[in-house]
Amino acid sequence: MKDTITQVATAFSPIVIALITGYFGARLGRRTRSDQIMERLKSEVEASEAMPVGSVAKETLLARLDSTALKYEETCQQEDTFSRDTFGVILGLILGGTGIALGIWAALAGGAHLWWWVAAIPLIVFGVSGFFYEMAGGKSLQPATSAATSDSTSSSN
Repeated sequence: MKDTITQVATAFSPIVIALITGYFGARLGRRTRSDQIMERLKSEVEASEAMPVGSVAKETLLARLDSTALKYEETCQQEDTFSRDTFGVILGLILGGTGIALGIWAALAGGAHLWWWVAAIPLIVFGVSGFFYEMAGGKSLQPATSAATSDSTSSSN
């Protein structure tokens, strides 16, 4: 019995580590994105000021500055409209947790109960993917993305 518990714990420990790493990675990445773009924008401004007036390099860098400023505006808009659907996060945790519990039970029970893995695997996949989708912002990212796409499409016409 202890060998089975050890095997199950060993099998599911990468999933737990991935969940924890994904949570904190998404959290840190979202928090610093606009700061990174602002730092890049500042360095491009400094570089353009150091170049001689009328040079091709300065004109190229000024065009780059405009695109970086647009990217900064889009990122700030995304961060301002960012929200998480609490129901989706909780549902993802429940589905994933139920799938993991069902998988552990099926592994421990063995024999004829192993067919429960057929139900456990989709629960785990949908629960974990839904959890991370909602933790990353879910549908709150769609309006900013679609607005950015329509702006770039209309400016190219």
